[in-house]
Amino acid sequence: LSFPSWREQRVKVRTRMWSRWGVVLAAVASGHELALDGSGTTNPSKYFWNVMALFEARSKPAVSMTYRAVGSSTGILEFVGEDNGYAPYNDFGSGDVPLGSDEYEALTGAGIEVFHVPFALGAMSFFHNVPNAIGGLNMTGCVLADIFNRDVTTWDDASIAELNPNLEVPTGEPILVYHRVKGSSTTAGITTYLHEACPEKWPEEQVGKEIEWAEGTFEAEGSGGMSSAISASQYTIGYIDSGHGHDDGLFEIELFNADGTLQDSLTASLRGGIQQAAAEALALDIIPSDPSEDFSAVSLHNMPGEYTWPIVAISYMYIRKDQTATEYGPLLKAYVDFVISEEGQELLTAYNFVGVPASVLDVAKAAAASMELPASAMEWTFESADETQGGTGQADYVISGKRRSFYEYAIGELQAESATADDIETLTQLVNSLSASVASMEQKSCDCDDDDDDD
Repeated sequence: LSFPSWREQRVKVRTRMWSRWGVVLAAVASGHELALDGSGTTNPSKYFWNVMALFEARSKPAVSMTYRAVGSSTGILEFVGEDNGYAPYNDFGSGDVPLGSDEYEALTGAGIEVFHVPFALGAMSFFHNVPNAIGGLNMTGCVLADIFNRDVTTWDDASIAELNPNLEVPTGEPILVYHRVKGSSTTAGITTYLHEACPEKWPEEQVGKEIEWAEGTFEAEGSGGMSSAISASQYTIGYIDSGHGHDDGLFEIELFNADGTLQDSLTASLRGGIQQAAAEALALDIIPSDPSEDFSAVSLHNMPGEYTWPIVAISYMYIRKDQTATEYGPLLKAYVDFVISEEGQELLTAYNFVGVPASVLDVAKAAAASMELPASAMEWTFESADETQGGTGQADYVISGKRRSFYEYAIGELQAESATADDIETLTQLVNSLSASVASMEQKSCDCDDDDDDD
């Protein structure tokens, strides 16, 4: 047996690299899978992992995809790559906040055009573990500000009792307050809400992804860490994206929105209040129509509307326009295309997110359409599960809904079997929430005596 010399091997590699199939096929021919690696917010991480599992099952040739749930701040840091000569550490970033104006200006100043791809709407909220308040716990922005500033430190405080007259807690029971660390889009959303709902108690300098918290509060890392902290100890309070909180069986605090409606995020979602917040923002020209513009001022907090939820976040993917020098560019475009497709948007509901309105979806589609790919690259196409493309569906660079892995199939079967139980649990939560809301409204509106019973 004879083996080619290292020079002959290098010539072959170079030949493959400059073949008509371009950089994407070169990656496959040289013996490794096409890879796509993202990082960022923990909130839609389960959704991303699901989509990536679908891609790995449906793609030909094989692909490898990963997403590190490290928080929006780290995702942005790794996307911007400031300490790396503005070369990104990830292939795409994701966050529930837009790039800051400084980060956006730094990238554009370096000649790098970036896109925000809005793909999901999600509620953020406060959750608690007060044993005798499972049916509902009401709060205002100002009372929450006092709690997180440690000006209110016990559950029997008069300000809490006024909003929850039927709450029974031990005298002097301390409130254990948890907050996120290392920069978090959820922290940014929660602190923005507190400032807008009660600016006299939560000033602007206390708004951001990472702030100085009051002494006597406790740290939690990531959404998982926050959920674990709340569930592990009674009489705790913290904040998390609502989908994650409800999935983990936590008890949500009911809030007043800008129009004075008291509800939790689950009820608001069923009433269309999350989409309503985005619609109001569009009507007020808060969201840019050009995905390459500065999104740093976008906020959906305390939007007007009868049923709007006051803490709504847009989840974004951050992508770079110029993908001509990357192996993963065509795969990234296919990934973006799927996420903003009808199937991708419908899949969001399984993780308690809401798809973006059609007009916002147009912004995301404009970003995908404007991505610059290698001239010779093969672009990925899709074959739906409902429409067989004889012959072409078996070609390379096709993501086929007809192609599945047993792992993905088995997970789907388990999800289908548990759907009924999940529906019952959701309806039970809604009934409890609506019952608590009705009781609260009746208590506030009824100022009558026995003589009024016949009215």
